Amino acid sequence: MPDIFSLVAPERVEVLRALVAEVLRVNEQFNLTAVRDFDGAWTKHIEDSLRGLETGLFETRRKVIDIGAGAGFPGLALAAARPELRVTLLDSTRKKCDFIGATAKLLGLDAKAQCGRAEELGQSVVWRERFDVATARAVGGFAEVCELALPFVRKGGHLLLWRGSLAEEEVRSGANALAALGAAPKPEIRPYSLPGFELRYHLVVIHKTRPTPAEFPRRIGIPKSKPL
Repeated sequence: MPDIFSLVAPERVEVLRALVAEVLRVNEQFNLTAVRDFDGAWTKHIEDSLRGLETGLFETRRKVIDIGAGAGFPGLALAAARPELRVTLLDSTRKKCDFIGATAKLLGLDAKAQCGRAEELGQSVVWRERFDVATARAVGGFAEVCELALPFVRKGGHLLLWRGSLAEEEVRSGANALAALGAAPKPEIRPYSLPGFELRYHLVVIHKTRPTPAEFPRRIGIPKSKPL
């Protein structure tokens, strides 16, 4: 597997290092991540997030929304590696949104935080089907995250998911959800590994071929409790 950092300009690698340092600094004040050391955060958050670059989805000035952004991954990492991107990071926790906004400003990234719930914003004409790419890393079950994220993606755009070792099984069992939400039936599944981790990870690239029906996403809690 090629070095993922061969896809990143050297000056952007320094921005990524500054991002990790800021995450770890703020993490001492309130919990952003369970990873406490630089090397661990570099592998688990930066290298993992940048695997998305291998899909080719982030090579032009595209509008990206990161669903359930948490500590800012993959959204801030992608914005740091590809400064031409316009990235919105969506999270429901105010402290995390404040951190994302402050860190984006500190590092000079074209990224902004939006505090709210995907179930609500996904029904708004301001947000619905406005993005070229949606991302979600370690967010919910497969059908749940597809329902939360695909309404934000324009027709012809993509949803990129970071999933674990059961991705192929998840995609098979989520076929009904993909059909209902306007996605192509056969996503691309790209396996990868991370240094020091035995688990096999996967990127799932979902192509949106038609508008998502107006009834999706459903009300808060329904996508999780009653997945498609």
